[in-house]
Amino acid sequence: MEKSYQNISYFFVGILICAFIGFHFTYTVKFPNFEGLTYVHHFHGAMLMSWFVMLIIQPILIRLNKREWHRQLGKVSYVQIPLLVLSIFLVTKVAYFKNIGLMPHEVAIGALSVDIPVIFSFSFYYILAMINRKNTASHLRYMIGTSLLMIGPGIGRAMIIFGGLPFPIALTYALYITEFVAIGFILFDYFKGASIKPFVIILFVLIASHLCWSFQMSWWWQGFGEWFVKVFF
Repeated sequence: MEKSYQNISYFFVGILICAFIGFHFTYTVKFPNFEGLTYVHHFHGAMLMSWFVMLIIQPILIRLNKREWHRQLGKVSYVQIPLLVLSIFLVTKVAYFKNIGLMPHEVAIGALSVDIPVIFSFSFYYILAMINRKNTASHLRYMIGTSLLMIGPGIGRAMIIFGGLPFPIALTYALYITEFVAIGFILFDYFKGASIKPFVIILFVLIASHLCWSFQMSWWWQGFGEWFVKVFF
């Protein structure tokens, strides 16, 4: 592993801590009854936690020169990632059917712009990581890309709970923070003389997701959202 990224596990731990803080008042504080939550939310939480564990452990194994362990553990992701993506889809579906009883149909379709892009972005980053699994530098960076998608939910909820920000503003700030982190990685790689291509691709995907949120009431998102609901929900 590149010397510059040998301690990347600490970065993943930091995101995990942000997630714990953000989700404490909407999830963990409800233990043991978890009122208002379903098995879908528990499944989603378990899969996210398992992915954090994977992200944290894998760089440590490389640093300890346990490459065979790294490869064998990595094979677990062939099952783990489809289940994680499925969990995001199921949470999105539950939220949609809850929203259509509380808000106008167009607004419920617009709200899908939060989670549907995550489904595609996460899958895209993972596929690129697997395509580049023999290119350690690119593989690592696309795996970092999957972690960036988990910054927003934790920080966004923290800004709502502790900062009192309205949901749309908190989410927008969270998206900007995630993009700035990606830009930070681009600059880091640039000044280290490494290829900036992986993080540039990651940033473009983040920006595309941000645009979906910003233009959720546009004809193109409303059309896509309607199609997605009819086909998959």
